[in-house]
Amino acid sequence: MMTYAELRRTLRTTLSDAGKLTGLPIDTVYEADEILRLVAGLDRAAVLLRGAEEAAETVAMRCIAAAKGRGEGIPLAYLLGISPFCGEDFYCAPGCLIPRADTETLVEEAASRLPAGGVLWDLCTGSGCVPIAVLLQRDDIPAAYGVELYPSAEATAERNIAKFAEKLGGRFTLVHGDVLGGDIPQNSAAPSVITANPPYISTAVIETLDVQVQMEPRTALDGGEDGMRYYRAILAGYLGHLAEDGCIIFEIGYDQKRAIRALAQEYDCTCIIRRDYDGNDRVAVIKPHPKA
Repeated sequence: MMTYAELRRTLRTTLSDAGKLTGLPIDTVYEADEILRLVAGLDRAAVLLRGAEEAAETVAMRCIAAAKGRGEGIPLAYLLGISPFCGEDFYCAPGCLIPRADTETLVEEAASRLPAGGVLWDLCTGSGCVPIAVLLQRDDIPAAYGVELYPSAEATAERNIAKFAEKLGGRFTLVHGDVLGGDIPQNSAAPSVITANPPYISTAVIETLDVQVQMEPRTALDGGEDGMRYYRAILAGYLGHLAEDGCIIFEIGYDQKRAIRALAQEYDCTCIIRRDYDGNDRVAVIKPHPKA
């Protein structure tokens, strides 16, 4: 048996060893505390207050197993089944893109641009974290729809819908559909905002990414030869569905500003780029020019 304080130290050591083994930049303090929070149900303050208490053996074993899993390059979100996003814990599982802090910028932009009573469509919705996070911030939005093609991601989105069901109040609908094929939610009013965090990594680059990123579904990463495949398809297939004065908001790669601006110009649209909190270009707000 070990105390919570001893368990915390053991987790940090195990995670440090995992980082050396894999070459991954593991934040041992953060990840140890996340494991304790999500497995043992203790936040950092609780661990400090209850550090001298003995941890149940089953809890300690689960915590240590999660830390050891990092030595195989498995993302922490997959090991724990949870990824923090916009102040909430979202379910996450293999076969679904992991929600990341970078994408919170996309949520902020959508939540600020949606008019009261407006409808949101989220394309390539994955876990559903983007539309759900927007709806949690905006109780004056009557409906949001998430379009997703892959069953594993749909299953995760369904779990998140159930988890936040009380707060969502039936406002979020998951739609099975192919974004590349232009599939749209049926019986929906025209969307004021369409969001998308589509695959945008160039095919050749994927093989150079670290092992934990490569454990995420390739279908959620691969944006084609130049990384722009989904952006082109979405502008071609969805611009015409926007409500008057509506916009499409993309998450983009840090190096895609010039390419996305050129694409927006092809479709006679304005394009505003917003940076994330690390200072990287991250969100493109694309809006058709007013019709004469």
